[in-house]
Amino acid sequence: MTLRATFILDGARVHHEHAAFARLAVGLAAEGIRTLLALDGDPNLATDDRDAPIPTITVPTRLPFWIRERAIDATLDAFNEAGMDQLDVVVAAGATGIGFAHRLARRIDRPLVVEVRSRNELRAVPRDPGITVVAATEAIRRLAARRLGEDRCTHLPVPVPRTLPLPSGPRNLGVILGPVETVASWTAMIDALAGRERLPGGLEHVAIELGDRRVDGRIWSHLRQRELLSRVTAFDHADRLRALLADAALVLLPESGQSVRSIERQAMYGGAVPIAVEDADRDDLRPATDAVVLPIAESRQPSAWREAIERGRDSGLAQASRAAAVDSLVSRVAPRWARILETIVHGDATPIDRGD
Repeated sequence: MTLRATFILDGARVHHEHAAFARLAVGLAAEGIRTLLALDGDPNLATDDRDAPIPTITVPTRLPFWIRERAIDATLDAFNEAGMDQLDVVVAAGATGIGFAHRLARRIDRPLVVEVRSRNELRAVPRDPGITVVAATEAIRRLAARRLGEDRCTHLPVPVPRTLPLPSGPRNLGVILGPVETVASWTAMIDALAGRERLPGGLEHVAIELGDRRVDGRIWSHLRQRELLSRVTAFDHADRLRALLADAALVLLPESGQSVRSIERQAMYGGAVPIAVEDADRDDLRPATDAVVLPIAESRQPSAWREAIERGRDSGLAQASRAAAVDSLVSRVAPRWARILETIVHGDATPIDRGD
């Protein structure tokens, strides 16, 4: 019998991970699980994709309390129209949609799974013994287990769609992933890129993730002061630029405590090396093996960034980075997601696969 699941993606997941979850849904279909993607947004502005191979609807997950139940009713009606009136399990992906997914799961008396990728997202998970947490790293899984119990928490890599490499010459693109939080780290990194005729590490261009917040404006100003604007292209929607960004040579991560993202792992699969700031929850990055990791104090020193970028071009690191990312490909992750969902729904005695 086909198992039916809905994945409720909050705004951040929709913005960064729609393509990855759509590909995961295809992988789950091959495992006998029919999936409906419910995307955070305004249903009145959504494109109706219910008849597509992977049914997709849009739901409002962040609402005033006095209309939340009405929104649940409308969502269940949309499920019915999509042929998903007999759901078996609800999956919440992203912090701001957890409350909505929790209410929905309780209304239809179905189990709730929450996918978390950072410590901040874990804090949004209710202390409900009926919730299962799927964590993006083993370190986050251990944190979750202390809150909810070992038997309700597991670890799976973030799902990564396979991308065909672009026909190109030498890999010379650096990608900087946001959002901007620690300005000192960002300005030190920018200073490391400036000051010479060529960018360090043989890079020829840098794509930098910036938005329209005031703090992003400060980074733009610093780029201008350092005369880097001709070598920098800004983007604010990585999901639409996967093929380009996945062809990077380096992925620079100037923040700690941020969510693990599939575009990062996708670039690693293409041979990019992560240059990251030390983060106790990111045990998926192995310093000096498949990544270059800066201590927090050094992340505020331009010389440390420049040295890290140069080290990141080592071919051995690139090969190890690609090998490490293989486990994140949807073809490997989808069967493990399927086993977890089947175990939760059918309630058998099979222990949850912890990804060991």
